[in-house]
Amino acid sequence: MNPGHNRKPFVGGNFKMNGSRTMVKEIIDRLNALKLNDHVEVVIAPPTLYIDQASKSVGEGISIAAQNAFNCTKGAYTGEISPEQLKDVGVNWVILGHSERRDIFKEADDFVASKVAHALRTDMKAIVCIGEKLEEREANQTKEVVIRQLQAVANNIDDLKKWENVVIAYEPVWAIGTGKVATPEQ
Repeated sequence: MNPGHNRKPFVGGNFKMNGSRTMVKEIIDRLNALKLNDHVEVVIAPPTLYIDQASKSVGEGISIAAQNAFNCTKGAYTGEISPEQLKDVGVNWVILGHSERRDIFKEADDFVASKVAHALRTDMKAIVCIGEKLEEREANQTKEVVIRQLQAVANNIDDLKKWENVVIAYEPVWAIGTGKVATPEQ
């Protein structure tokens, strides 16, 4: 991204592992009925099972994101989805490095970075999640953690122009589901 370039404001909604066909339809119907601001990029991430349904029913001005993608085009990776497959069904965004993927599925910074790099090579846009756990925050390691997470991604992106297709989502792990919210200063 060139210095001084202003990114369009971005609003994203991740359904996580929630929903049904009915719920996805209701949410999309509500979004489609809104007068969305052309100067704001809106992206929703339904569960993988409902991506095709969402892609076919979402209105103009709303993009669909996958909640994850693998770092290979194809192969014997049961349960995984490649960026190429997502592009094939019209999905141009993917969420990578979410704290739940890092924690529950033990996705290391370098693995997340390889998935980001592969998605970008596939001309997808990536929402890269970063954030620290409560114990890291209490140990004053917030900067160290988020710099480490971002550095892994930066080490895998060799073309500065690719950063135009990256949104960094800072979500401190200690704030998820706790009612605690990070301040703008944090």
